[in-house]
Amino acid sequence: MKNLFLPLFAFLIGFGGVFGFQFIRIQQAGTKEIASPITSQPAPEPTLALRPPSEALSGMLTVISGHAQKFSHDETEYREASMGAEILLGESIATNANSSATAEVAGIVRANLGPTAELVFANMFPENFLLQQKNGKIEYMATRPVSIRALHALVSMEPGDVVLTIIDADMSVDVKSGSVKLAVVDTDNNTQVYTLTTGQRANIDDEAREVTLIKAR
Repeated sequence: MKNLFLPLFAFLIGFGGVFGFQFIRIQQAGTKEIASPITSQPAPEPTLALRPPSEALSGMLTVISGHAQKFSHDETEYREASMGAEILLGESIATNANSSATAEVAGIVRANLGPTAELVFANMFPENFLLQQKNGKIEYMATRPVSIRALHALVSMEPGDVVLTIIDADMSVDVKSGSVKLAVVDTDNNTQVYTLTTGQRANIDDEAREVTLIKAR
């Protein structure tokens, strides 16, 4: 009898140990499964979806002929622009074929857009006013210093009258009055700076990064 009891007792102890070990593993696994989920943070709004700072200026769009479009800060694409539409920091305007429009920021600049022109109002703070011309022919009449980024060039104009024309990879800067600093990044990634005055013109091949200056007559 004693010989039978000892193996049975050992079996029960072994079985109890295995069962206890499995029970602990199940409890641990269950604890992991019911852990509190990480609360996700809301995605930030895109910059253009926010109202521009109150210190920034605003402009007004006037459609002269045909149709113009506006890319507003609260839109995801261009939409037909209404007469007298307000232009805010970060917004863009564009003219259709056979169309023309004027964008004016009082006390800073008036931009006359020809057909298929596109202009971005990148920075509308008075002390660092920056536009970006993407296409077409635009005449700028500035009463304060204005900078215009165009392709791989930066045009910094003093008060005056300057015409920028972009057709594909070709660009021209025509100074009707005043003076301009034209900075162009060459193929070696060096910045070349040219000074243009009244009556001078610069032709830029943006692919070759070559600048040809035409002297005033």
